[in-house]
Order: sequence, then structure tokens, then C-alpha cells
Amino acid sequence: MAEWMIGYGKDGSLHARQQADRIVREKPALTKLFEVLGPRYAEREGGYTRVLKLSKHRTGDAAPMAIIEYVDRPGEIRAARPPASRQRSVIAEVLKKAGIKPVTEAKEIESK
Repeated sequence: MAEWMIGYGKDGSLHARQQADRIVREKPALTKLFEVLGPRYAEREGGYTRVLKLSKHRTGDAAPMAIIEYVDRPGEIRAARPPASRQRSVIAEVLKKAGIKPVTEAKEIESK
């Protein structure tokens, strides 16, 4: 359901808002869906949520427990891989912050 809701939030049309309103009944949550979550995942093609299984079962009936979270958000438990369209630029930024020259720059320097 969360994946579908993000899809509606990304669309942003009146029809998508009406469809989401049938499921999300609280107006503040619906507003957040279309103003915060939709734009956050505009570049992402899917995989907006992550399910992390917990090692301990629930006390009482020993039901397996899990945490569901949105990816690419501040404070997430495990960082998500960037979308394929941004992977190269993100890797270059990380290498630059670490003081490592990307392979393309190193080849250019050697050829000079």
C-alpha cells in the first residue's frame, strides 16, 4: 500500500489525489504525501520502502516482527542505494569527500 501511495504522490494529478484520499483518510497525511513524499521520490522508479526483519519475536505469541521504513530519508536505519540515474555522480561526490580522485580524473592526469 505504501508503494502505491507514493506512486499517487509522484503523479500529483487530481485523479491521483482522489484515489489516495480513498485510502488515506487524514488530511495532514494526504498533504504530506503530495507535498513531501511525492517530490522526494520523483527520480526514483520504485522501491520506496524497505522491510527489516527483527531478530526477536514478539513476547506472548512469538510472532515474527519487522520494521517498515521509507528509503532516502533523514534518519533511516540503513542507507539506500541511489537511483541508477544518480549513481555515478553520488560515487564521484563520495570519493571527492574522501580525498580520492575518480578513475576518469586519474587517467586524464596520467595522460598529460
